[in-house]
Amino acid sequence: MDLHEDLLVQRAREAWGVARAGNRIRDDVREVARALADSGSVVSDDAFFHAEGLNPLKARHPGDGETVRKVVHIAPAERYVALAELAAECPGMSRDELIKQACEFFGWRRTGKDIRDCLAAGIEELHRQRRLEGGPERIRAAR
Repeated sequence: MDLHEDLLVQRAREAWGVARAGNRIRDDVREVARALADSGSVVSDDAFFHAEGLNPLKARHPGDGETVRKVVHIAPAERYVALAELAAECPGMSRDELIKQACEFFGWRRTGKDIRDCLAAGIEELHRQRRLEGGPERIRAAR
């Protein structure tokens, strides 16, 4: 499970009972996360971290009572997994329908430009990786 550094800061703030995280708390959390990555205890991929040995390639949707994550707080690899699995479950759906299904999966009730652009870029990346096939009207998982 990948965790964005903003969520690390938020969870540290909540654990310490601090109302807000200023620059000092943010910097301290980031420093600790980077030190753990340097030691090999966690794996860092840009602003995302996960524990060594855990499979980061599992798409997670919010459970009952869980907060819906922002699109920027979901690692690209996790978005790719969700998009590829949705395309495999429903072969032949359009690009717009795949984006809509991904929004529902991640718990987003809207498809604003930021979300749409991010998911569209994910679809394009999956095409480049040859994990998706077809055009904008009929996308399917590669065989």
